[in-house]
Amino acid sequence: MVTALAAAVSAPVPAAAEGFVNTRGGWMALTAEAKAAYVQGLNDSLNFFYVDDTLVEALAKRGRTRCLVEQRVTAAALSAIITNAYNEPQFARSSPVAVYVLKIGELCRPYINRERQEFGLGPQ
Repeated sequence: MVTALAAAVSAPVPAAAEGFVNTRGGWMALTAEAKAAYVQGLNDSLNFFYVDDTLVEALAKRGRTRCLVEQRVTAAALSAIITNAYNEPQFARSSPVAVYVLKIGELCRPYINRERQEFGLGPQ
């Protein structure tokens, strides 16, 4: 019995990327709650300021954050934006992170451009 258990524990286990959503199908398979939680984490990670951010990156993050706060966008609303985008053929092969960047970029472009203008940069 001990030998069988030791063999089972030491047997190679294939690596799995469980929990990562990289496709439309993966996104659509999530529950509404899981979509909201996923996009909240995605939003937080994409808009966190890092010490090595370029000025352009930091201004985009600041603009997106102001946009979402001022418009009172919730995680549920962000997940609906991604879900609705997946109904558009051009997004069918994109990952949720790509859809987020493109759709939130559209929604928040005026805010991002305002941040850029304050630093003397042209519009995005």
